[in-house]
Amino acid sequence: MVNVFSHSTLAPPPSALGPGTWLLGGSKALMRRVLASNPRENIFNIGFKACDQYDQGETAMSQVVCPTLFLLAKKDQMTPPKAAQSLIQKARDGHVAWVNAGHQIMVEAPEECLDAMLAFCKKS
Repeated sequence: MVNVFSHSTLAPPPSALGPGTWLLGGSKALMRRVLASNPRENIFNIGFKACDQYDQGETAMSQVVCPTLFLLAKKDQMTPPKAAQSLIQKARDGHVAWVNAGHQIMVEAPEECLDAMLAFCKKS
């Protein structure tokens, strides 16, 4: 389910990443490799729980003094954009850019991500 929720679509247009790419299949293969890398510990679950239990984001964000880009994916089901609102409010110099993608934002929309980051760097 993580792989399904991590993508905005199961079959993006072929031109999205080029012929022969399959986001869901590639993610499943990567997850299998991660799980096989340590048969004694489920490192995926350990990382997932660590992210879920982390509760110091707002405190940490209030200490950031440089301009900050919040690059948000419109179709993110794993970390919905509304979950970033408290961090955005705590940022001293926060900027928001929206990308039409799911949770795997840089895989689904690499050009949009690059454009947003370049625009942010030119402003800052």
